[in-house]
Amino acid sequence: MSTQNRKVGFYNFHFKKHGSLEEYFDKDVFKNFLEYVLQLPSNQQIISIPRFNKAITIDKHLFTQYHADYVVRIVFKSCKYNHSPEYMSSVDGTERDSDKLPHEGDKEKTHLCIRISTFDASLLLEERRSGVTINEITNYLNKMLRQYLTIKGMPKNFKIIYGAEPSQNFLSLLDAARDIKVAELHTSKVYLGSEAMGVVQEEDNSMKEEIVITIKAQPKESLRKRVFKRIFRELTSEESKVSRIRLYGHDENSNILRIDSQPLKKVDYVTADLEQNGTIKTESIFEKMYVVLGIIEETQ
Repeated sequence: MSTQNRKVGFYNFHFKKHGSLEEYFDKDVFKNFLEYVLQLPSNQQIISIPRFNKAITIDKHLFTQYHADYVVRIVFKSCKYNHSPEYMSSVDGTERDSDKLPHEGDKEKTHLCIRISTFDASLLLEERRSGVTINEITNYLNKMLRQYLTIKGMPKNFKIIYGAEPSQNFLSLLDAARDIKVAELHTSKVYLGSEAMGVVQEEDNSMKEEIVITIKAQPKESLRKRVFKRIFRELTSEESKVSRIRLYGHDENSNILRIDSQPLKKVDYVTADLEQNGTIKTESIFEKMYVVLGIIEETQ
């Protein structure tokens, strides 16, 4: 049987109050909300993202209890529409018109596994360039959340935010560094323009979107490690204003040390069986995801 390795990313969901830095999680609220979304009729589950010509909806789901936690597995399906080029033969290069309608697109599946516990919702997401991203899933859920809160008559004073579970390599290397001489913080010209007293103009199209701020230590001094630990932890939040950190210094043996926060997100790979049409078998990939999340033991 054919198999394929699939990349999976580690994330978590929390709630954040509007106009506040407060983050929290309510297990029952999230569980009840998710049950509401999963029980909606299919025509109410689909959303469109016109600027990307993309549509997202839920294909399949399973909601189960695991001890005191809840385990939810969701198969999202998506498509890119308004794109129907001619078909080309791989045998002789001949072409023919596509019979795809403007509102149709190739179906793409994305598998998501959620473990809802007291303190957060841990996610394991299949990550594919043509699939549904964590940002799109979060936006999807927040749109549904507004509907849910209206129906339930609950205050609409919070939203769902995601965080990425960080790789420990960055922090380990930072702890082992003897000194940090130079730091590069990658941010956006939007933040630099709006929050640094208009240092740059957002409408300057000649300027790259990404801005790099360089910080240097005084001679014979070292930049403080705790500052970059704090920035790194914030880096895994969707609302972080810094997208990347690069540090340059020396290790304990005076060798030049370069520490980069990318890839900052914890990732893994699972091997799943394929259907005859080359797509991933849903049962196979969820079984491997359950192993990674510690829900079931790996079979030999």
